Amino acid sequence: MIRARDLAIGYGGQPLQTGLDFDVAPGELFMILGGSGCGKSTLLRTLVGLLPPVAGAMEVAGLTSPASHRERPRFGVMFQLGALFGSMTLEQNVSLPLEAWTDLDPATVREVALSKLALVGLEGAGDKLPSEISGGMNKRASIARALALDPPLLFLDEPSAGLDPISAASLDDLILSLRDDHGTSVVIVTHELASIFRLGGRCLMLDREAGTSIALGTPEELRDHPPHPTVRSFFRREAEAANP
Repeated sequence: MIRARDLAIGYGGQPLQTGLDFDVAPGELFMILGGSGCGKSTLLRTLVGLLPPVAGAMEVAGLTSPASHRERPRFGVMFQLGALFGSMTLEQNVSLPLEAWTDLDPATVREVALSKLALVGLEGAGDKLPSEISGGMNKRASIARALALDPPLLFLDEPSAGLDPISAASLDDLILSLRDDHGTSVVIVTHELASIFRLGGRCLMLDREAGTSIALGTPEELRDHPPHPTVRSFFRREAEAANP
């Protein structure tokens, strides 16, 4: 689903991370980890086409330039703060991609939108506005919108951030079901250790000082056999170990 080779990302032609090499297979759950400001969200924005690569090559769902694609999107995106339209109900938010990219009649659009909301545990909430729901419900509604077109690839930016432990665990279970029951490839930007171990996919770890990736492996591999001091600090919550 994703192939990156010697990829450099950043802003205005100035690299923040360089030399990134990784693949994401169909049906894989893949996490992008690292400390604040290391470039996790920048990498996600590059992969979905909101930022051009500084250098290197990438292919995402068969596209080498996602931003220039003008056909039905091949992936869905849940942004960090949800990015739901506040003046639209949840049903209307989820219906929007269907109205923009399909020729479905209004009744079918409504049926699909409500089915996606039910899929993420929001059955009966379609008439609510984003301001009328909790943070966890907002995240789920954002995932429902990202799933509206049944994409084979889903990008989630900090899905558990700001949620209480019970809501975060419930959202983790939803993500696992999307992979296991629907075969969706899921790429997640996160720094939440509890979710990282609960989800259990492969992890690419970025480091701000190194300016590149410093680890690739499962959470258990990176915790038990850290290849870099920052990896040890991250997985063992050792505040000073990365900078002795």
